[in-house]
Amino acid sequence: MSVDRSFQVERKDDITIVSLGAEYGSIEGELVSDTEKKLLEVAQNKNCSHLILDMQHTRFFGSSFIEALVRVWNEIKLHEHGSLQLCSMQSYCKEILEVTHLDKIWGVCDTRDQAIQHCHSGESGQL
Repeated sequence: MSVDRSFQVERKDDITIVSLGAEYGSIEGELVSDTEKKLLEVAQNKNCSHLILDMQHTRFFGSSFIEALVRVWNEIKLHEHGSLQLCSMQSYCKEILEVTHLDKIWGVCDTRDQAIQHCHSGESGQL
């Protein structure tokens, strides 16, 4: 597998943070399935009970990517106290989650630090 510098995975205590780089500015077409595959690989790790997806470079995604996030969320829910947080989102992307009410299921935070706090406090993004 080649190294994708635009898809960065890091661990911070019990939290896994995935940062999507500039190549993820518009998540559509083949990029949706590629991103889903990578996110599922991360989510299936037994040590990944809290997943933060940093989307600061993403300007657009559609219903296919939302479906992919639901599949990732279904994996995260298998972990005890599993949570999914999305952070640093552009206003259009954030609005999509608000309109679909997915922001009630997943944490939607302005910053990575807020997302980390939400993981530790159990706020939103946890059922």
